[in-house]
Amino acid sequence: MPGYKGHLMGGAAAFGATFAATGIAQLMPAGDPYTILSCFACAMAGSLFPDIDIKSKGQNLFYWLLLGLLLYFFYKKEFVTLAYVAIVATLPMLVKHRGVFHNMWFLIAALGTLSYVLMGYLPNHDQKIILHMIFFVAGAISHLWLDLGFVRMLRFR
Repeated sequence: MPGYKGHLMGGAAAFGATFAATGIAQLMPAGDPYTILSCFACAMAGSLFPDIDIKSKGQNLFYWLLLGLLLYFFYKKEFVTLAYVAIVATLPMLVKHRGVFHNMWFLIAALGTLSYVLMGYLPNHDQKIILHMIFFVAGAISHLWLDLGFVRMLRFR
């Protein structure tokens, strides 16, 4: 059971493997360090994400991000979206540790759904949303692999 430093190292490894495996470097404009840095940040955030159901660095990052989103949607007077974000904020409090957030299939389905919704809000950014989701999922999978091992990570329950 590695600590958050071990998970961050796993996230860095997941970033490198995903970056090499997808050939994304060929798709990026020359001299675009921001896309690389944002993909790295997504892999790092993904590597901490499964532990949002306990007091952890991942949970702290998650709630700061949600606070920013809540304030943004309040400022924009998008109260329906604000309500959805508030509902999502309660989920980590309702599940046990190593429950649904440690299930690879749930994470892929939830993040895929979130990406689909974001693409509806930001239709001109489809490629970036998918790219960042791939790196976030790779980081999350690295966390699961370190915590559970390869076979248990693939379970369906």
